[in-house]
Amino acid sequence: MTSGKMSRPRRKERNSMATTLAKVATGVGSFAGILLASQALYVFATTPCLPPPDNSGHRFEEDGLVVTNYGTNDARKNGKNEHRNSGDEINCFNLVLIGDSPVEGVGNKTHSEALGGRTAQAFSNMLRKPVRYWSFGKSGLTADGIRVEMTPLLRKTARKYDIHAIVVSCGVNNVLKGDSAALFGKELDSLIDSITASCPITTSIIMLELIDFAYLPFLPWPLSKLLSWRSTSLQKEMKAIVDDREVGRNHVEIASLPKISDFLNDSSNILFDHMKQEEKDALQLSDFYADDNFHPAGHGNIIAGKIIANTYRNMKDQSALKAR
Repeated sequence: MTSGKMSRPRRKERNSMATTLAKVATGVGSFAGILLASQALYVFATTPCLPPPDNSGHRFEEDGLVVTNYGTNDARKNGKNEHRNSGDEINCFNLVLIGDSPVEGVGNKTHSEALGGRTAQAFSNMLRKPVRYWSFGKSGLTADGIRVEMTPLLRKTARKYDIHAIVVSCGVNNVLKGDSAALFGKELDSLIDSITASCPITTSIIMLELIDFAYLPFLPWPLSKLLSWRSTSLQKEMKAIVDDREVGRNHVEIASLPKISDFLNDSSNILFDHMKQEEKDALQLSDFYADDNFHPAGHGNIIAGKIIANTYRNMKDQSALKAR
């Protein structure tokens, strides 16, 4: 696994998460609420608090990072030819990721190993050209928090670079906060409006599907069941918001993320084409997560990056068909 043992303290965020989980659990009432609250506090106490890579969020490189080793099918070499802007990559595909902790890269040592770098690598391989990317994320942000804190960074970048695609990760913290689907929908609609106002109409916007909490390995039952109900409710709202977007505006699609458990039973999946057969045979659930068993890392980021790139390709294919 590519993540390392990290222990940089993030006390404020951990206290907030503990309070939120306990509030969500006790809201159920009676004995079930006590059980769920106990589980929530146990998860908080036993889950390691991992930091993001250096220069994350507001400190991300102003001119982005550039992936140049396109064409390789060995994901482990990702980052070997990644570097800061040198001013001469004029034919880059420009990619912005905006969102919460997966975009920030929590649980990963470097941005090349995190969701941003893996997604940029997948785009670079697919398009066979250099990709310049930015990862504007911060742990703990709800959809509205992303709008307030991260979209200003997007606007600043879009004034200097022509952004071709934007990837949005949001909703997990709305689940943990206990937000209703209606409130999440309002926040998400405002977030997408803020994003589209920051970039050309030709920019493609890809929403990451909200993960079903039932499949997170660190959550015990029945807490996982409660949070699963909340997450699936908010995901349905996300789909409704995206489906209702006005025709003629930026093309917005959802990148569907399959259950990791399904991958473990299907090593022939094309998304594993970066691995040797013996590596596929030895795969475990932990190979897809960071050391907290919550944030994506390792093969989880590699596969998510490929799915996002494939979603972009499908969006362009659909647009080409409509233009005929």
